[in-house]
Amino acid sequence: MLEPILFLFTGILGIITIAIMITSYRSNRFINMFLMLIVVITSIRFLIHGSYELAIQSLLNPDKGLSSILYLIIVPCFYLYHKSLVFPKAPFSLKNFKHLIFIVFLYLINSIPSLKDGVLFYYGFATNFLLLGAFISFYLVITFNLLRKTIWQRTDIPIHDTHFNLIKSWTIYLFTLNTLGGISLLVAVYSEFTTGINISGKSMALLSLAFWLFIYFKILISPEILYGLPILNKKLLQFSQTSNKKDPTTTKINKHWTLNQTIKKNDKDTRLQEKIKSDIRSYIREVERLCLIETIFRDSKCSHVELAHKMGVPTSHIVYLFKYHSKMPFSEYRMNIRVQDAIKLIQSDYLKLNTLESLAYKTGFASYNPFFIAFKKITGHPPQVYLKTLNNLHPIVDSKIQYEKTFD
Repeated sequence: MLEPILFLFTGILGIITIAIMITSYRSNRFINMFLMLIVVITSIRFLIHGSYELAIQSLLNPDKGLSSILYLIIVPCFYLYHKSLVFPKAPFSLKNFKHLIFIVFLYLINSIPSLKDGVLFYYGFATNFLLLGAFISFYLVITFNLLRKTIWQRTDIPIHDTHFNLIKSWTIYLFTLNTLGGISLLVAVYSEFTTGINISGKSMALLSLAFWLFIYFKILISPEILYGLPILNKKLLQFSQTSNKKDPTTTKINKHWTLNQTIKKNDKDTRLQEKIKSDIRSYIREVERLCLIETIFRDSKCSHVELAHKMGVPTSHIVYLFKYHSKMPFSEYRMNIRVQDAIKLIQSDYLKLNTLESLAYKTGFASYNPFFIAFKKITGHPPQVYLKTLNNLHPIVDSKIQYEKTFD
């Protein structure tokens, strides 16, 4: 009796998790669709199994045997989830369907008589067991290597320690449960074969349910993990905001920004203001950090959309920030940052081994001409003149030092 109750309870938790994902999608488009697919598949399976055995419904009979092979789709989905978690900018690709090839192959050799009775299936169950073991092991290995290289062994994150500790602990937690779940599935399949019952992988259902309950509870108490790596920056912004309140020396903001709003706002912006007004200072600090320290504007295609993506906030928040709290439009701010970056590189002797045209591309300009115009507009001198009179010009503060003095 305990087993079907746990199946039903776990399925209900999964449905609640799905509801959180769906209701949050309009305000945050970073949701990870592979995690959504995993939760949908497992939740429906648990609900059908629990409700059928508790006689709540008799229409949907929990499948056993051959159709259980299709449930293996969650194995590559976990890998693809981790991959899109680490590389959230990668769009969904048709190439992802290659991960279904093995599942289709395993289904066919078990369902088509001519294949099932062929040379490949000479050893019967042993063939299935070895193929299943190789399949699960393969995805565990490539997932481990992906996470090890991109998250677990990262040492170049001096500012985002809190941010990456959160995602690191989640991926370790999930990968550990994936590994234990894979082992329990293989043990269950072997046990079902030796006892002569239909193979479904459910003979160790209680252990499997425990794994899924841990996963669902973790998601429910830490919903930010649903949305991929960038959205975790919201946590960082919260920590930064808390730090500002505790340390009055960090409350200053750069001269490019203002906390005072003198422009009359429309109804939409007024509603947005109420939503994010407590985060404005943290938003400004994060924009400055990304632009001055991480130099994201070296990417010539970087726009306010990309900036919002990096911060893990809706684009509307960044549009609002530059509209009401910046003393210059976004395009002008980006131009200023790029020119500051160029000056910094010049002062670090970048041009000893490179040309001005190379400097233009390096700092994110599409070509030398817009770089020349922007440089002259900001500094009052063409790049060549600036080079010749560098020592006589008014000192220009290094942007990184300026940032650190202002905010640290």
